Amino acid sequence: MMQSRRDVLHLSAGAIALAATGSLAAAHASAQPGLKEAARGKGIEVGSAFNGWFHPPLEALLVENCNIITPENALKAANISSEDGRSLTPGAMDDIAAFCARHDLKLHGHALFWHQSLPAWLRSNDLDEAKRTHLQHLRFVMSRYPDATSWDVVNEVMSDDERRYREVPILESHGDEFIAFLFRTARALAPDARLVINDYNLSCGASFCGAKRARMLLTLERLLRANVPIDALGIQAHLVPRWPVVPASLRAFLRDVGELGLAIYITELDVNDVDLPDDVAKRDQAIAHVYGDFLDVALDFPSVKRVSFWGLTDKYHWIVEGYAPFKRTGGAPRPALFDQEFRPKPAYSAVRDALSRARPR
Repeated sequence: MMQSRRDVLHLSAGAIALAATGSLAAAHASAQPGLKEAARGKGIEVGSAFNGWFHPPLEALLVENCNIITPENALKAANISSEDGRSLTPGAMDDIAAFCARHDLKLHGHALFWHQSLPAWLRSNDLDEAKRTHLQHLRFVMSRYPDATSWDVVNEVMSDDERRYREVPILESHGDEFIAFLFRTARALAPDARLVINDYNLSCGASFCGAKRARMLLTLERLLRANVPIDALGIQAHLVPRWPVVPASLRAFLRDVGELGLAIYITELDVNDVDLPDDVAKRDQAIAHVYGDFLDVALDFPSVKRVSFWGLTDKYHWIVEGYAPFKRTGGAPRPALFDQEFRPKPAYSAVRDALSRARPR
């Protein structure tokens, strides 16, 4: 789907985008100070996922609001490699890297290991074989994109139940050793990049989030004691109002992670409006409050160095496209900061205000 939807226009954002499209929506969005301007001088990077669907109004939003871009799917192993590893097709990722270079945007590499995107040649349960194949994969990816300033070395490796790691053979049998190998290899290949362990269900107030936070904290402590070169924890923060954030619990976790000496990145922020009112105005206000309340807690901690959204606009968003596990039955989802016409919603103002209130890091 990504290839068929990608309109590789390679047009610049801002004035060229507006001239090319005559888009009043894009003009309206650009009339307000961007998010990265609100965060200027705070030591906070602002970012978004981008799948390489080149559309001038979208490009304009990214350039206006972001310091850093995360390839949503284009860098995942199954998207750049054949099942046998003999054919590599990084074209979409090359386009995203070129977009970042044209607009002086940083690039965040997502993700070097993710269990849902492993072609067959990377699925060995034998530790020596897994090290050999993943070394080959990391060498190819990281050398091709040397300008990436940070990498999700492992993504979603924590179990959702009482086990340490999820039910992936190499993680179940060799979890700590394999993860340590990936981080040490990434450090050797990109010594100046920041290396991240990224996961979900670390932000909500439900018991399953609390249990996962506890497991994550123990895992980070254990890996750091073994001198695994982890620089940051990525908290995805896919927020669902049915499981609201409990500020005290989130604060305790952010404090504990910061005390380990790690930076904290909010990596995939959005709000799933599955439980919110059908009335659009009321729903938009509720979404804005969820964004604002979460960021007011998170940004109170100087260890939080990045806020990145899993898409800025409803036009290109995984929840709107039906990939999220929870789906609305009344009205189209409105999870992002900008609507289908690239117009800012109340959530945009709430986020901008939270960034403006944040203390410098």
